[in-house]
Amino acid sequence: MKTILVPTDFSTAADNALSVAKLIARKTNATIHLAHFYSIPVADYSYPDVSMPAEILEQTRKNVILQISDLETQLKADGYNVCSTVDMGLVFDEVVTLADKLAVYLIVMGTTGASGIVNKVMGSNAAHVMQRTERPMILIPEHSKVKDIQKIVYLDELEQDDTAVLNNLLAFADDLAIHHIRILNVSTGFFYKPIDEEVVTLIRNNFGDSKVKIETVEGIDVKEGVDHYLKEHPIDLVVMSTRKRTFLERIFSKSDTHEMALYTKVPLLVYHK
Repeated sequence: MKTILVPTDFSTAADNALSVAKLIARKTNATIHLAHFYSIPVADYSYPDVSMPAEILEQTRKNVILQISDLETQLKADGYNVCSTVDMGLVFDEVVTLADKLAVYLIVMGTTGASGIVNKVMGSNAAHVMQRTERPMILIPEHSKVKDIQKIVYLDELEQDDTAVLNNLLAFADDLAIHHIRILNVSTGFFYKPIDEEVVTLIRNNFGDSKVKIETVEGIDVKEGVDHYLKEHPIDLVVMSTRKRTFLERIFSKSDTHEMALYTKVPLLVYHK
């Protein structure tokens, strides 16, 4: 049975992520696995001998378990298969570890976006999880209201063979009873790299025009081009893929996928390759 992992801090962003997970679980008969990880509060370094009382930590754990239990009860009453994990640890490390342990079908996580992201727990953790996990992950913007997932656009430069990612994406679309997807290529003027016709031919030969439609949009950069496209077309889900980057590359080079994770107003599904 498929498992959808939904980390939660009981915020609005997390609630929106859970709503999307429910949509997908309903169509795929997947189990929703709720997860909450709490950390020991930072001590006051002015008073190094002062430690957090064990009673407070225990009360924190009990409160979280109660909240998770309430969510489980609500979901089960609505007919969903659901289970949960509550533990102490850093969210982005524990989510990645748990996702691998459960071999999840999907991670669905809320994000608060770029505005004040350093101070926003879910936004910061979602970006970190996206960089570390090998599992497909959907990031749900805080103010996004997703009623259904029907129209999907895959953002790609079409410079190399993306057959593996497209196979996964089309399998996901089939699970949701979606019959075709769009591939969006962004033309960024002087720095634009023309579409590799061999790749286009390969895509059409492998998937056919009925399953995959290729479109091009112009923009100053990828974000501007995608924003313009989304204003003109009602899209439910943007899809991107990312490659593993070294630690230094992640610091000194901003990938388009990471930019989209911070700024998009539409849910973003990320595949890793």
